[in-house]
Amino acid sequence: MNIKTQKIGAGVLVGVVVIAGALSWWRYYRPYDITAGWSEVKSEGDMYRYARSLVTAYEKDTVGFDTPEETFDAFREALKAGDYKLASQYFVPEKQGEMLAFFLKAEQEDFIKQQVDLLYLEHQIIKSSTGDEITLIVNDGKGHRLGYDLVKNSYTHIWKMSDL
Repeated sequence: MNIKTQKIGAGVLVGVVVIAGALSWWRYYRPYDITAGWSEVKSEGDMYRYARSLVTAYEKDTVGFDTPEETFDAFREALKAGDYKLASQYFVPEKQGEMLAFFLKAEQEDFIKQQVDLLYLEHQIIKSSTGDEITLIVNDGKGHRLGYDLVKNSYTHIWKMSDL
């Protein structure tokens, strides 16, 4: 084998390694859109990226407060003020996009204005056994009870809305 053939072979080998590395990175390390939800996970690579992206989002999430009541109060103030982007940021990271879309649609249908007063009614707290999850129950005075679930972000230790 001559030197030229060896150089070409080495170049091809390096090229294959680089391409394989790039494909591996693309499959496992590119960011995953967590707002797409778990149902969009189709492969092992998607599962890994979803989990990694979710942890990163929770680690960077700073919109919330030290108590569930403070988070709930800030959420309802943002909603009342029409700041739906901020209101959606009080939710867990994977729900923020969904909630922003919901609030924008609800505003068009005048639903928010009709419902926001309910958020200011007297409420009680039902805590979970771990203390990291709570449900705020709002009684509307007409026999209806509305529940708002909150969870504690284990990375930043702030409270987040998890469901309406």
